[in-house]
Amino acid sequence: HAMSTSARSRSRLRKHPSLSSDKYTYRYLYCTYCMFCTITILALQIQKCEALAKASLVRRIRSIIPPKFPFSLPWYEKGLEFSCTGCSKCCKVDGDVWLAPEEVTNIVNYLRNENDEDVTSIDTFRKKYVRAELSPEDGDPSQSWMCLKRNDGACTFLDPLGQCRIYDVRPVQCSTYPFWPSLLEDSEAWEEESVVPDDVAIENGTDDRHWSPEHGGCEGIGIGRIMDTVAELDEKDLKDVDLNILVQELQQEAIIVEREEILAKRKAAKRHWKRFPGQDIKMSTWY
Repeated sequence: HAMSTSARSRSRLRKHPSLSSDKYTYRYLYCTYCMFCTITILALQIQKCEALAKASLVRRIRSIIPPKFPFSLPWYEKGLEFSCTGCSKCCKVDGDVWLAPEEVTNIVNYLRNENDEDVTSIDTFRKKYVRAELSPEDGDPSQSWMCLKRNDGACTFLDPLGQCRIYDVRPVQCSTYPFWPSLLEDSEAWEEESVVPDDVAIENGTDDRHWSPEHGGCEGIGIGRIMDTVAELDEKDLKDVDLNILVQELQQEAIIVEREEILAKRKAAKRHWKRFPGQDIKMSTWY
């Protein structure tokens, strides 16, 4: 029976697999070449962007990748507007503050230096300020994680003036807020954490909200400081002020937290959270 032309061709390919492999090698090399040319062209285009002109080649290439894709730059690459307003509301949120073993030691030493007569050791610190404790499996009390007490709905270390008594040695959980991984997941999560000062009215139909113990929030994120300034103006001042110009001026003076600081605090918060031994508590508390 005579073999057709196509059949003979398939027969030759079966007898000589190198012919098939050469074909795929050529395609691979061609695709690689096209990809290299595309990246090179895009990289040259990035050179025109002043913000990335001095960045490393890797960062410039990463800037091409769409957000949320693997290896893309974080959405806060250019920094975030944030400035603590000193409202102390983050110390009044319904939730727990857990101290790592080394944080307990640092705070005890700090209180002793500040002449807190009730704290002479970790044991006395535990009796006065701790409401719960997680001990390691070996039972070593020096490696326990401790949960701070709350007084009248606030952290036990918040004084009557709304100041933190241990600010210089405050826990990682506090010092890294609001740059927690969950709040930096995307711009929407960050904006949802922003709240309007209590003395500023919220217009109907907006997504703005005031702070509450149940849902928390931060006035220092985004336009919180701008809203504070506007709220201080009385009706007479408002008639003589162009709010658009005022907002633009305040935005120019806004404090921008740089990407490096954001990443450092995010990393510290995540590392601290991963160390926490209570899995059930971990999944339902801060992150």
